[in-house]
Amino acid sequence: MSMGESPKKPVDERPAILMDAQTRKLMASSKIMMVDDEPINMRVLQLHLTAQGYGRFVSVTDSRLAMSTIRSERPSVLLLDLNMPDVSGLEILSEVRSDEELKQLPVIVLTSSNDPETKVEALQLGATDFLPKPVDANELALRMKNTIVARAYEQRLMHFDSLTNLPNRLYFSRLVHKLMKSPALTNGRVALLLFNINRFKSINDTFGSEQGDDVLWAFSQRMQLVFDHAQGISPLQKETLKPHCIARLGGARFGVLVQFGVGQCEAPVIQEWLPLLIGELEKPFFVEQQDVYVSTSVGVSALGENAHTVENLINNAETAMRYAKEQQSPGYALYSSDMMSRARRALRMENAMRTALVNDEMTLVYQPKVDVRTGMINGAEALLRWNNPDLGLVSPVDFIPVAESTGMIVAIGHWVLEAACRQAVIFRKECNPAFKMAVNVSIRQLYEASFHQSVDEILKRSALPSEALIIELTENMIMDDVEANIGKLSLLRELGVGISVDDFGTGYSSLSYLQRFPIDQLKIDRSFIMEIESADEKAPIVKAIVSLAHDLELSVVAEGIEEQVQLDHIRKLGCEEYQGYLKSRPVSASDFMQLMLDELRKCA
Repeated sequence: MSMGESPKKPVDERPAILMDAQTRKLMASSKIMMVDDEPINMRVLQLHLTAQGYGRFVSVTDSRLAMSTIRSERPSVLLLDLNMPDVSGLEILSEVRSDEELKQLPVIVLTSSNDPETKVEALQLGATDFLPKPVDANELALRMKNTIVARAYEQRLMHFDSLTNLPNRLYFSRLVHKLMKSPALTNGRVALLLFNINRFKSINDTFGSEQGDDVLWAFSQRMQLVFDHAQGISPLQKETLKPHCIARLGGARFGVLVQFGVGQCEAPVIQEWLPLLIGELEKPFFVEQQDVYVSTSVGVSALGENAHTVENLINNAETAMRYAKEQQSPGYALYSSDMMSRARRALRMENAMRTALVNDEMTLVYQPKVDVRTGMINGAEALLRWNNPDLGLVSPVDFIPVAESTGMIVAIGHWVLEAACRQAVIFRKECNPAFKMAVNVSIRQLYEASFHQSVDEILKRSALPSEALIIELTENMIMDDVEANIGKLSLLRELGVGISVDDFGTGYSSLSYLQRFPIDQLKIDRSFIMEIESADEKAPIVKAIVSLAHDLELSVVAEGIEEQVQLDHIRKLGCEEYQGYLKSRPVSASDFMQLMLDELRKCA
């Protein structure tokens, strides 16, 4: 897979001499602490270890001071004598292993005792290694080196992401803890930029997890490039801010911890250069001979008034990132306290939603679909409403995104589809045998492998003819994964149901793709209808959509018809159906039935 300007992942085939150099550097920087009540032993050991390349030592002869010294010095390795007055080595070892911050410290036990029980006890308490006195200097040096290298490898695995080689969340959290101890870097001077690759799962689903990993790796490389002042592509060339750390915080989320100069952490400054960063990161990756575009959402939070801990900093950035994702444009958001209030309400909403269906809190209302030529109702769009005892009447604009993000939309959507089909049977029997019911479907439902089978089963259970059901999907939904969606829509069409594209004109459809989709109908978004204010209004977009649809042999529904002049305009263009307050607001099933019965009486 080629990634454009991004190099391929390096193969770790470093020469042995380089590894030796790294080991020597590691040994020289390691702090060796020795606890022994005989100073001569420590001097001899230090001489031997210095000759082997070690250069940092701490010696303690009074075992009562051992634990306080360990905590203050934080050694790389502890050489511990067992037989000491006042506090034995076994007691020190036990205390080290029970200390949350010290329990991973490598401890090599040194003792003149030949008692096997003592050795077993030391190992049971967590000794890393065991050497009898008198210590062989060469053996000690070798074991020390192995211990330090193994410890460094463990630390690497613990603190760095194996795919991207970037620091991980644990490393990031510890770094923030250190920065928080520096008053000069707090008070809004340190901020977290949280980058999320939106809908990354679709990349994995389309190309496979191996190619998905390649995209993640290439994205991480690009992040390092755009934050590198030395690179010509960086939009930060004229800025004095510098990243403390670029980390992978999990999944498709990357965090950049940034230190700002005075006055740089103000919203206008960030808003000036952050779109440039996003623009660089969203340039396409070349995967399997085609361009793959990614979109990112960025949340920004700063240490200071609203964030005093690592958890606050990350949670605030997460909250801002989710807000940016919901808003879609401009793709980023700076955390504010009112976002947290909305997040708490969303959590309350999520918890309440889990029992909404069981408690019969959700209902359907129906908005008429009207024949433009005759003015008669020939169908309806089923719309979901939720009335919760605590939250009150919750707008679909608020609860649908929560349902989609949690996956509950699948169960809710199934209920909506079944309830709408049962109601359509009643409308057809009592009022209009040709009545058709339109039901909105979310992207999460469409991506369910058995969705078309669920639709088939619901049609059979409700005894609704398949041609009486219209599945509505938004324009952006079907363009999300064109090839896969063509297949899914074809399975639905094979059942005999109609396919309608909602909100048409507001997305980014490619006309070459549009003619390949197995669809029956386009719905003109209400934003275009609102522009029609007079009989001589040109409304070129509405005209173009109607003309395009008819050229593709599709019918057209105009949404949001509220004025007679709007109806007259779409009638002249040859639009087949309309929805809007000019006919009726969405109403209950009983009120909808009354609307149709009143029409029948007028025609009688």
